[in-house]
Amino acid sequence: MDLDIPSLLVVNTLLQTVAALCLSMAALSLPRQAGLTYWAASGFAQAAGLALSNQLDWLPPWLTLLSSQFLIFTGYGLAYIGVVRFLGRPAHETWPMLAVGVLLAAMFLWFTVGAPENRGRILVSSLFFAALSAAMAWHLVRHAERDLCPATTVTAALYAAWALLALARAGWALVIDWQGTAQEPHAMKVATRLVIICVTTTVTNGYLWMISRRLDSELMQQARQDPLTGVANRRVMWAAGEMEVSRALRHHRALSLLMIDIDHFKAVNDRWGHGTGDALLVAVADCLTHELRRSDILARVGGEEFMALLPETGLEDAWAVAERVRQQVATITLDRPQGAVRCTVSIGVATLGADGHVWEELVTAADQALYRAKDTGRNRTETLSVGPGGLEAILPLAQSSRGA
Repeated sequence: MDLDIPSLLVVNTLLQTVAALCLSMAALSLPRQAGLTYWAASGFAQAAGLALSNQLDWLPPWLTLLSSQFLIFTGYGLAYIGVVRFLGRPAHETWPMLAVGVLLAAMFLWFTVGAPENRGRILVSSLFFAALSAAMAWHLVRHAERDLCPATTVTAALYAAWALLALARAGWALVIDWQGTAQEPHAMKVATRLVIICVTTTVTNGYLWMISRRLDSELMQQARQDPLTGVANRRVMWAAGEMEVSRALRHHRALSLLMIDIDHFKAVNDRWGHGTGDALLVAVADCLTHELRRSDILARVGGEEFMALLPETGLEDAWAVAERVRQQVATITLDRPQGAVRCTVSIGVATLGADGHVWEELVTAADQALYRAKDTGRNRTETLSVGPGGLEAILPLAQSSRGA
């Protein structure tokens, strides 16, 4: 079956327009997702260029060619910027490749107006698409966050394949024996249009897939992370706590829990404002993260309350960790125009005994130890453990408040 070029151009124009409309709706719905607006503008620009290339009678052929290719080149450049922006890379990373694109576009202008030659136009346009496609593939492989895989990998593979095909077309233009002003063979034109149709469809699906993966990742992060401090939230702590209690009992390993509460936090909010209170919460969370091991689990479970789960940690070691944390938090200073803001924390430490049963018992023990630390003066550490009869007696005050 003989495929005619105008029909293929119409099909490709319609596909580009539909893709641009889909990406425009995505950009309007997700204004915080960088890059989507560039992708939508890219689709519209390429659609306009393809429509214009269908040999309109009211424009001279050379002007039709220049106008259509300018729009297509611009659209592809916008797609490249969109990829870089979507991946969160700085704007200056686009400059070298865009400079290459501008140089090749200038060469296309020369082969259209200065020294008209079809082979030269095919060569530079093919190199243009090959260079930008390879650059987009490289960025997607090199800079995409882990959660975007496999969408970025597949999209990068599509761009890499398109780059190789464009290079093959450029090589063909170099080695084929034809007159410089001869027209590109019909078969080559058809093959090129079919490839562009496939690239348009698959790459657009790749964009939408990457957007979907990004949204899924953000939703998962919101479900697991405290939005202010960046540490885990209560849901994560409860799931991890139940799992760690079960593991500790099954393998007869130690497990401890710290309940950490900022002293007089309401007074900080009342005196300095909620902005300072939030900054203090972030500073405390950063301090706790720095002092704990990577295997420990830290979560914000209330307004000014944190929990730290310490696997394979006995009561004495957990108490030592709590004291170190308490002393480090006391060094936090926030400079404000009205003066310096400081804080202390009270900590309750609970350890799962050999006859402990459930996560809730460990939480209750840590809570009661924290209440004792609050009732006996704040800025101190108290300890409890879960034994065969429930909560074991509080350790001697001299030991539990050591270093207070």
